[in-house]
Amino acid sequence: MAKSPLKDKDFLPDDAALEKILGNRWPRYLQTVTMLKERKLHPEMYWYGPSSGWAPRFCIGEVTVCGVYLAQKPLMGLVGVGDKVGSYLDRDEQLSPRARNLYEMTPKKGPLRWIEAQLATRGDLEAFVSLVDGKLRALAAEGIFPSDGPPPPRIRRRESTSKSKPGKPGRKPTKAAEPAEKPIQIGPPRKYTPEVLAAAGRG
Repeated sequence: MAKSPLKDKDFLPDDAALEKILGNRWPRYLQTVTMLKERKLHPEMYWYGPSSGWAPRFCIGEVTVCGVYLAQKPLMGLVGVGDKVGSYLDRDEQLSPRARNLYEMTPKKGPLRWIEAQLATRGDLEAFVSLVDGKLRALAAEGIFPSDGPPPPRIRRRESTSKSKPGKPGRKPTKAAEPAEKPIQIGPPRKYTPEVLAAAGRG
């Protein structure tokens, strides 16, 4: 099976190329993007890595609200839910029953609950959008709202981490280990200046 162009980092996924690659999934993709644009969320093509490739994400500033994976058949919507947003969704009565089931049946992986929703049918899409709406309500309660400004850049590559300092992220650089053997001292210790030695009659 030929490798998808979406998994080529040098590929630039414009709409014409996406329509050709997605084929009969293209109308569903357009429908999803249209519904998210109605919520002031605009697609930003983002390189997720060699396994997922290029896919659109939808953000409010630096906060990622959701994404749509294009390499899968059918398309897959993805919503990441942390503890703070989850505390709102736990008591959100506006989630659709299907969205509620997706939320409650998805286990946490680390600090996040990655909710995957197929977009094969209209019902699938409505459940995904219901989850997005729930997350938007949670973010709004924290003072985070979609912007009325221009959409984000069309394409953004994942930032390289090659310039990071030694050690783990958020920690101080690793301290160099002291040598096992101390070097041989030549001459008197530094604290004994010529003046001190002269005063002691050892100059």
